[in-house]
Amino acid sequence: MTEHGSFYRKITYLVLIAVLLFPISYLGAPATTEVDGGRLAQLRAEHDLGQADLGDIDPASETIRLATLGMRGVAVSMLWTKANEYKKKEDWTNFRATLTQLSKLQPYFIKFWQYQAWNLTYNVSVELDDVRDRFHYVKRGIEFLKKGIRYNRDSPYLLSELGWFIGNKIGKADEQKEYRRMFKIDPDFHPEERPLEKRDNWLVSREWYEKSLEVVDNDYSRIGKKNPAIFYSDPGRAQINYGEAIEQEGVFGEKARAAWATAEQMWTDFGNREIISSMGFKIALGRFKQLEEETETLIEQLEELAPGARQQAVNQQAESLTAAQRALLAKPQAELSEEESLQRYEILDKLNVGPIDLAGFIAKNSPEKAAEARRLANRIETNQGKVRLTRSNSQVVNYDYWATRCKLEQTLEALKARDRAYEGLRVFKNDADLLTARRLYEESFAEWAKVFEAFPELELDSPTGSDIMDVIQSYTTLLEQLDLNLADEEVGKDFPLWEVVLANDSIGQYGEAAEKYLQRQSAEQGSSPDSESDEPAAEGADGADEATAAEESEAA
Repeated sequence: MTEHGSFYRKITYLVLIAVLLFPISYLGAPATTEVDGGRLAQLRAEHDLGQADLGDIDPASETIRLATLGMRGVAVSMLWTKANEYKKKEDWTNFRATLTQLSKLQPYFIKFWQYQAWNLTYNVSVELDDVRDRFHYVKRGIEFLKKGIRYNRDSPYLLSELGWFIGNKIGKADEQKEYRRMFKIDPDFHPEERPLEKRDNWLVSREWYEKSLEVVDNDYSRIGKKNPAIFYSDPGRAQINYGEAIEQEGVFGEKARAAWATAEQMWTDFGNREIISSMGFKIALGRFKQLEEETETLIEQLEELAPGARQQAVNQQAESLTAAQRALLAKPQAELSEEESLQRYEILDKLNVGPIDLAGFIAKNSPEKAAEARRLANRIETNQGKVRLTRSNSQVVNYDYWATRCKLEQTLEALKARDRAYEGLRVFKNDADLLTARRLYEESFAEWAKVFEAFPELELDSPTGSDIMDVIQSYTTLLEQLDLNLADEEVGKDFPLWEVVLANDSIGQYGEAAEKYLQRQSAEQGSSPDSESDEPAAEGADGADEATAAEESEAA
């Protein structure tokens, strides 16, 4: 009985295996040049999930993966541990060899390429003393990313990361001067047909960013979790960095102006590009003012449907307020506790009549206008959402500042200001000609004053203001060698950038000089410094609170 039972079980297993072969064959048959293969092969082709769709297929990699006999995860864990050990021991030869083995086992794991390229470029390179050795490992990290891109040619993450490494690691490092020079003359970074003037690391960085944009333009789902505003701004920022870099190296005139003109065009194109916001609708950062004006026009149209309806709606809301709530609105802001301030905010929010509320009020009192009122209210709500998201994304990439910056850097005044500052620093440090250097610095400041006058929208505490403060710091060092400083009347009275100093001197380095400047300003305006300080400001603040409270009380 036992022997027969064992025999029957074996027969049953064989039959089941034979039966299962048919669905396995249907599902898993590989594709060939003549047939599409099984269902899984068809799905891989349909959704570009095959290895050939990701990038190159390396026979050596496939052989190693098969040789692990299903233990690839264990092998990978062991190799990662080894890599970290070699890194701690600063055994860079074995470290690189281990990375090579890992790349064979994990060729399609994006994070692997990102993490280890960062290791080589940022962590390993700084452990070495000679700048050429450091650059060697920066280069190895970049090559490692390029290898990852060969396996994952449509990964915007790796393409964008490569643009970042070539741009920021080479162009922003402490050794940027040496790195930029070595990058330009290294044939491994450039095709033979690329001219020398195009071999700037920021221009090459821009090319890789543009390739990452092409991938996403062809398939937006590949953008993944990247912030679209930052992602699409990368090529323009690389061009902006190119303009800054060549000016730091003493290149001005037409070449610098052309670089900034290209940057302006790229930034404008970026601003006009429609990007998908977190709410799912499209926004364009460069059309913010246009969107605001359109929204204001729609609000005016809604209110013109029923003049006075908004105030009537507010009054209706106010009638529901209790006596305690009315008293809270009438109370001066300065006398409110934290809890009362929160309650007051909630009351004012209740009195606020939004577009949908106003449309409902109009529909109730003028039914013939209901459809138009709701149509306008819905458009206003949508536009207001777009305004909020456009504003927040603009702030993320500092869109308005860079748009202004690209324009002003092309002006003759800005080009001359930077040229004079560069020459002043060179004459000061190399020639020790203090008087000539002082004259050049002061000419630079005069030109910057013209720039700020021509571009009043430029914030004084912007990165441009920070750049100018570096020049002012060098200028004050020079003055010290002439036994002078900005607090001296003969120097300070003609200095044209005091407002920049006041906006950026957070540590009070120029406190005494700034105080004398403010005293001179007060004297010129016919008043003492005290007349513009505490008491009038406090009275004005109380008056503003009382006026606000009175208006709110009247509305209620």
